[in-house]
Amino acid sequence: MVVRQQEHAADPRQPTGEVRATPGAATRQVPEIASGNASHLRGYAWHAYPDPATPGVFAGDNPFGAQEPPAPDRAPTAPPEGVVDFWLVGKNTPGISQHTDGHTYLIVTEAPRPPAVVAGWSIEGARLSEDFELDQRGDRSVRLIRVLGAVETGWGPVKHCEFQVDRG
Repeated sequence: MVVRQQEHAADPRQPTGEVRATPGAATRQVPEIASGNASHLRGYAWHAYPDPATPGVFAGDNPFGAQEPPAPDRAPTAPPEGVVDFWLVGKNTPGISQHTDGHTYLIVTEAPRPPAVVAGWSIEGARLSEDFELDQRGDRSVRLIRVLGAVETGWGPVKHCEFQVDRG
């Protein structure tokens, strides 16, 4: 189920269930391959993508940003409260079954609620498989270590995941 920002911003729906183990999800753990700068993070995985029909949606550089283009003198946009981290997903990223055109994001949140995104962006639970690995600029990577469970929410199922973040 896809939720547009305008729909969930005023929607007070809360998760409808407890975190439940996904059968077989925790049985396979990806081996760690890390440098000394690796860390683990846990959270709920969301996929955000722009609606190309929305005027100006590509002006900002991420789903949290002001509607202004990136510039060297502009400070990076801070994610909203409750967002653990977020990454741009490339066109050929393995292990994510949603369509990615090089301008979509994987967002990890503390709670099983979608983060607030600017108008023109949509968000849904990320559909990740065990081979998910995101390589950014060669020396930074994000890998799915394991799925800890899933939560049935008012926005559909959302996976609770553990990731390894290697900052090279």
